[in-house]
Amino acid sequence: MSRNRIGDILEKHYRYLIVGGLFLILVIVLIVFLVSRGKDKNKDSDSESGDSSVISTSVDVPKDKYEINAYPNVNALMEQYYNALMNGDSATVESLCDVLSDSERYRIEEKAKYYQSSSDHMVYTKKGYQDNSYLVLVTFNILYQGTNTPAPSLDSAYVCTNPSGALYINKSELSEDEQAYLLELTVQNDVEELINKVKVDYNKALEDDPGLAEVIANIDTSVNEAVKNRLSEQQKLESEAAAEAEAQAQAEARAASSQKVKATDVVNIRASASTDSESLGKTTAGQEFTRYEAMENGWSRIEYNGGEAYIKSDYLKPVDGDAADDAASSGKIKIKSGVGNVNVRSSNSVDSNKIGTATEGSSYTLIERLDGWVKIDYNGTEAYISADLVE
Repeated sequence: MSRNRIGDILEKHYRYLIVGGLFLILVIVLIVFLVSRGKDKNKDSDSESGDSSVISTSVDVPKDKYEINAYPNVNALMEQYYNALMNGDSATVESLCDVLSDSERYRIEEKAKYYQSSSDHMVYTKKGYQDNSYLVLVTFNILYQGTNTPAPSLDSAYVCTNPSGALYINKSELSEDEQAYLLELTVQNDVEELINKVKVDYNKALEDDPGLAEVIANIDTSVNEAVKNRLSEQQKLESEAAAEAEAQAQAEARAASSQKVKATDVVNIRASASTDSESLGKTTAGQEFTRYEAMENGWSRIEYNGGEAYIKSDYLKPVDGDAADDAASSGKIKIKSGVGNVNVRSSNSVDSNKIGTATEGSSYTLIERLDGWVKIDYNGTEAYISADLVE
């Protein structure tokens, strides 16, 4: 079954519903089902259109005339549905349907701003394709804000029964047989007569109140623009949320694989893993960092000032190994015999200031062992001696 042919048939029989700006929020439910969700995507421009002979189903379609207000449960469902539409209560509409898109939800909320009242609801039903299902047509009058003339209107829905026995408005994808079945119902004489009657009444309302068509057209334009803007804003928020979630996931992944390290000397902190890159600052000996990655090129990627930076891995050591180092560092150190007098410096670097001299064989209180250095208590001051010169 060609998608174009289905569209042409519906356009032939429901054209005034589409252009009339009537109450229907979803334009027309059958169009959503049978056109937008049609399975056959063939768009052969040579296909004939507007011909009811294209309707074909393996299931017998009853020719019974529609029933009017015949099913109290169907009437109650449609009354609840239209009350929700009038009030812009998209949550209730969603509870009455099997699916409701964001676009439909926004349209319900926006269009309700222009409703004043509705009246004279009549519910027409034909047995649907599934057991305990119905093609439902509803006629009523809708009064819009800023008008004095009610607009005669007609809406349609495919009402089904779920496994628990509750009725709902079915807007899901239908089988080809379901599509063909419902289409054939819409071109039966009694349905066409009902459609034509509403069409005549609607056109008469436009003649009696020339401003009505303009009001409806303006409402449709405003609603379409509002829905478009809300969908755009939602897409923006979803994109931002996705980006934030991705950043959070990356941060968590980094944290899971991160390691606490500390600098063993005064070295440059760089913007990228190269000695030619910008220096963002310098470490101090013993300064701790979170390392995200020990790279194969000899650099480490670290957290620095809320961002990322790089330090040569040779100048970093895991903090996790400090406990063992601390156990070995307790007590005293002694200047090795045969080394003579050794320099005592202000930090663990040969470029740091010399603050004194330690003679061979002399002992000092050990504060901490560092990579290649020992930190000692030197006359009440923290000082450093090369680890190669002590025992």
